[in-house]
Amino acid sequence: MITSSGDVIYESGSIEKFTTPDTYCDPQYFQRTGDIVVNLRVVPTGSTTITSANFIMRITKSQVDAKTGTGTGDTAKWQNAVEQVVKDNLVALNSGVTFTIV
Repeated sequence: MITSSGDVIYESGSIEKFTTPDTYCDPQYFQRTGDIVVNLRVVPTGSTTITSANFIMRITKSQVDAKTGTGTGDTAKWQNAVEQVVKDNLVALNSGVTFTIV
């Protein structure tokens, strides 16, 4: 999960902002193409059951491979590396907002 310190947009040029949301990343890897499609679930801070919106972010295997994932086990490390790439993309879209992977 990625937390935020301010209003967040998820698409370039969007006027739709979400107030300090938590973002859950549900990735799907396509081996043949090396693409990773991440379903971003936008959730109000502190909620685990309410989804305000869903967005799709496309990233690549090489972007994820460039990160050093942390956690216990291969799956946790991979998920963390995906979240690092998503966080980098969110930072690029939202100057002044702090994102934290928890």
